[in-house]
Amino acid sequence: MKNICIQLFIIVVLVIGLSSCQKEFQRVNTNPNNLEHADPTTLLSNILVQEFYNNAYIGWTLGNGIGQYMTFSQDYYNTATRYQPVTNEPYWDPMYEAARDANILYQQGQQLNNPFIQAVGLTLRSYAFAQLTECWGDIPLKQALQGESGLFTPAYDSQQVVYTDPTMGILPSLQRADSLLIIAKKGSISGDILYQADPVKWRKFVNALRLRYLIRISSKMNVAPSIQSIVQAGVLMADPTESASLSLPNTLPYNFPSLTERSGDYQVKFMNSTLYRVYAQTQDSFRMRIYFSPNALHAQETNFSFDHYGGMPLVVNATTDQINQASLFSAANFRSIGNPNVLKARIITYAEQQFALAEAALKGYISANAQSYYTSGVIGAFQELGLTVAQANSYLQNSSVIWNTNPDSALAQIITQKWILNINNGFEGWIEYRRTGYPAFDPGGSANLNGGLIPSRFLYPISESTINAKNYQAEIQKMGGKDNTNYKAWWER
Repeated sequence: MKNICIQLFIIVVLVIGLSSCQKEFQRVNTNPNNLEHADPTTLLSNILVQEFYNNAYIGWTLGNGIGQYMTFSQDYYNTATRYQPVTNEPYWDPMYEAARDANILYQQGQQLNNPFIQAVGLTLRSYAFAQLTECWGDIPLKQALQGESGLFTPAYDSQQVVYTDPTMGILPSLQRADSLLIIAKKGSISGDILYQADPVKWRKFVNALRLRYLIRISSKMNVAPSIQSIVQAGVLMADPTESASLSLPNTLPYNFPSLTERSGDYQVKFMNSTLYRVYAQTQDSFRMRIYFSPNALHAQETNFSFDHYGGMPLVVNATTDQINQASLFSAANFRSIGNPNVLKARIITYAEQQFALAEAALKGYISANAQSYYTSGVIGAFQELGLTVAQANSYLQNSSVIWNTNPDSALAQIITQKWILNINNGFEGWIEYRRTGYPAFDPGGSANLNGGLIPSRFLYPISESTINAKNYQAEIQKMGGKDNTNYKAWWER
């Protein structure tokens, strides 16, 4: 009996001791420098860099090809830019990561009762979701971003829901962000490398995005009242200094991608024939010379002529003659520190805002002078690249640029100028082409790997067909049972 009592005593002591040690272990090994939750300051700067850098990177490596700004001249590089159906998973993943992080930022703003942080979180979340839906169509929205609660297989929502859902939708979220920014205090968070925590500048960014997405869906919904309220409020970008753009560093990992690109990759990226045609038709010598160099046949010429430049069509492998006649991207501006304006990462600019307002005025959504907005858009586009107002005004006198009073011709002018502006800006040129048909893209004949068609979307990532198989299968049934790169967006023409 005595031995049993001793054994029980020892067990009790050991249990108490182990419990005490465990508590002490937890106390001692709690690292006060290791945050359990992301700091809003760090989170904000990380999201901004992620969204702006990925937009520039995807524009340079894929968007410029799909948008017919450039042609990859060798088959080894160019299958995706010849419209072969691809998943583009390297963009899907970071955009959902950005949406997740922005949603966390929004929730932190709610916990801190900080309207500025909430607004910024909603804005950056909306932009990420917009990129996703405009590249893939229907996407997980309402059940997305719920991994912490154990929901890893979210259902897909229609594009209309993605734009309009009252809680998570792009446009309601941006409108809520604008309302929050009205009461936000300046400088209420550090880490804002875009607008230095200025609520008014963020409101201008938000409202420019609202105009972009309202115009995007204008063929499907009555957007006039919303656009009118934005214009009447008057909180819009006033000039190119307020554009949503970031100057990227010159070194890895977040440099503008052309600066550290391998020479072999750089040497196969030529001006696309579509872009050359538009430059030549509009006599746009100013911007062409900033972006591109004379072709190999005229590399030593000092006088300017459009004949000294050239474009390349979609090709499997370019011939020697095609290579000699087409222009490469300017080495001075894209491979060294030349004109710093061309190496900026841009999401939306003052000029694009003005073109959106020009279209709204042309279509009667607002009572305003469409030509005035068009003119200020062209001038703003020139200023984005460090060109002068005088140069822009000279360009505006060209016969195909001067305002056309025919509504159809005027719309073509607006969208074409917006397309020229958005080189290096993600997939904007391709997205607007799908909406409007301007400018006319070259289908590419036999070089086109999508049956001669310009695709309307990317295929869903392979991970969706495995990890989220049930919802993925339900979604592709809407396309006839097969993931279809030609399945049109809700708002597409």
